[in-house]
Amino acid sequence: MSAQTGVQAVLPLRRRRMMIIPLSILCLLGICLGLLVFASPGKPSTQLGASAEVPGGLASISGVIPLEKDNWRPPASADAMDVAPMEGAHRVRIVVQFTALDPDGMSIDSSGFVVDGLGTGEPRPLWAETTEEKIDQGEFAVATLVFELPDRAVELVLENDSGYRLSLGTTHHTGGP
Repeated sequence: MSAQTGVQAVLPLRRRRMMIIPLSILCLLGICLGLLVFASPGKPSTQLGASAEVPGGLASISGVIPLEKDNWRPPASADAMDVAPMEGAHRVRIVVQFTALDPDGMSIDSSGFVVDGLGTGEPRPLWAETTEEKIDQGEFAVATLVFELPDRAVELVLENDSGYRLSLGTTHHTGGP
C-alpha cells in the first residue's frame, strides 16, 4: 500500500510541473500584450508644414531654424538667451502661423506651447514673440518661439494647452544620431 501511495504522490507533482510551461507561456503573452497596449505611440501630430485645425482656425509651422545657422537674435532683450545652451543641446527658432477662420476670431497664447517627445519634462519657450493676441476672422498672425532642444535626431512635437500637436521633424538637429 505504501507503493501505491508513493505513485499517487508522484502523479500530482508531475502534473504541477507540466503546468508550469503553459502558465509561463501565458504570462509572457500577457506581458507582451501589456507592453503593446501601454507603449503605443502617443497622440498623432500634424506633419511639418501642414495646417492643423485648432480652436478658432488653422495653425502651421512655417520654419524650424537652428539659431547657430542664422545667428538670429530676438528683437527684445531676453535674459535666457544671453546664457550659452547646455552641453548637447542647441537653440531652435520655431515660426508658427495662425489663421483665424471662426467668426469670433482666434486667441493665441504663445506661453502655452511646450515641446513633447523628449521624455524628460516639457520645455517651455526660452523666448516668445507674442504672449497673448486675438485676431479677427480672415486675419493671420505669426508667433516666433525659441526652444533649447537636445542635439539628437528625435521626433519632437510642438504642443499647445488646447491639445493640438505640430510635428517639428528632425532636420533641425545639427549632430548626433
